[in-house]
Amino acid sequence: MLSRIKVLLVDDEQIVLEGLRTLLEGFSEFSVVGTARDGASALRLMRAGRPQIVLIGLRQPGMGGVAVTRALRRESVHVRIVFLASHQQPVYVREAFQAGANAYLSRTTISATELHDALLTVYREGAVFSPAIAGHLLQLVSGQGGEEFDSPFARLTGRERQILSMVADDHETGHIATSLGISPKTVRNYLSRIYAKLGTPGRVQTALYAKRSLGYHGTAQSAESIQTE
Repeated sequence: MLSRIKVLLVDDEQIVLEGLRTLLEGFSEFSVVGTARDGASALRLMRAGRPQIVLIGLRQPGMGGVAVTRALRRESVHVRIVFLASHQQPVYVREAFQAGANAYLSRTTISATELHDALLTVYREGAVFSPAIAGHLLQLVSGQGGEEFDSPFARLTGRERQILSMVADDHETGHIATSLGISPKTVRNYLSRIYAKLGTPGRVQTALYAKRSLGYHGTAQSAESIQTE
C-alpha cells in the first residue's frame, strides 16, 4: 500500500483542528502527523514530523500566519503550504504567496471533497486558488490590475497617505481630524477610500498592512509636508 501523505494542521481554534483531523483521516491518502495552535508549536512539529503538507489558518496567536509560513519555508523548500483562510482580500492573498504559500483556499466555502482534491493537487506540485480570488489572479497574470498587487500605496492620494500614516501610528479618528483641521466624518470618508484601494476590510487590518508592507512605524507626516487634494 502506498504511504499516506503526512499533513500538519495549524490553526488557533481547537475545534477547527479537531474537525480537520477527523475529516482528513477519513481519507485513505492522508495522515495527520500533528496539530498546532501557534507558530512555535508548528515549527517544533515541522521538525519532528516532517510533514509533506502544512494546512494553516491565516491568523495565529503570537506569530501571524504569514510569519509562520516564512518560518516553515526556511525550514523546508519542499513542504507544500496551504492557507485555509477566511479573508479573501487581495492584500492577504498577496502576502501569503510572497511568504511562500502554494495554495489559498476559503474556509467558509470549501467542501470536504474540494479540500481533498486541493491537497492532492498541491502535493503533486500544483497550485490551487479559491474561486473568490481567481479574478484577481487572472488580472495579475494578464497585466491588468497589477497596481493593486504590486503597489497599492501608489494608488493613494497625498491626503490618504497622510491619514494612513496616522492610522498606522494608532491615532484615533478625532485626533486625526483635529490635527488636519477636518471633520471626523471627512476622516471616515477618507478611511473608506483607503480600505477600498488597499483591499483591507477595516481599520485594524489597514494599520497592520501599513506597518508590515508599507513600512510605516511612527512616521506620521505633518500636514505641511504632504500635498492634499
